[in-house]
Amino acid sequence: MNNINKLVLAIGFTLSAFPTLAAGFQCKDHVTLGVPGQSSQLLCREGYAAGYNYDTKVSDWVSYRMTAASAQGQVPRKDAFAEDKEVPVQYRATLADYKGSGFDRGHQAPAADMRTSATTMKQSFLLTNMTPQLPALNQGAWRILEEKTRQWAIAYENVQVITGPIFTNSDGAIGNGVTVPHAYYRVVMDVANQEAIAFILPQENVSASRLADYIVTVDAVEEQTGLDFFTALPDEPEEAMESQLMTMWGN
Repeated sequence: MNNINKLVLAIGFTLSAFPTLAAGFQCKDHVTLGVPGQSSQLLCREGYAAGYNYDTKVSDWVSYRMTAASAQGQVPRKDAFAEDKEVPVQYRATLADYKGSGFDRGHQAPAADMRTSATTMKQSFLLTNMTPQLPALNQGAWRILEEKTRQWAIAYENVQVITGPIFTNSDGAIGNGVTVPHAYYRVVMDVANQEAIAFILPQENVSASRLADYIVTVDAVEEQTGLDFFTALPDEPEEAMESQLMTMWGN
């Protein structure tokens, strides 16, 4: 546990109370292009970084760098969902929250992207990496989008992936206050060419064959989430990239 998280546990404050600390957050290559948002607690894992929200008990964003090599990792999947003990107990999502809810424990950083090592695989099953996701979406169009992302990582060799939930004021919750998103976003940046494609998928049974219908600009994701992506880039190329509405990338 790092010193920042020890401080959180000791005095019960969130990282949003310490903007200078959050501004200096580093986590391997996963946030070198910028930290998308402050959130309540910033978490650094071997395979991803996350901004966890104490109010929703879901991460606002999960960000990771994926290369051609990591997209083709060979570590087998091992389902071992677990509470995240770095989060203060009163703010944790638990296994009991999801039990009998009718929702999947939907990965933000998918296990299939985390096959580099036993550690990356294990950490992908922490509940801070999960959201309550309808089985039809999690096992359908969202899974296909994850597969396409891995294909893009192999083709382009180096991509930045940022995924997270979108909430409304009327969203319900499961268990002890784990909020159910009404939609999800995914932003994938081809780092070498500085191009990015973004999607917003509603929390419903989306047809995988219609994924292209859900392409939006990065700006649109920022507007709906209040996040700010790729802040480490110079303003002009960042603005040009984020305002461009892409067509579906090939493989």
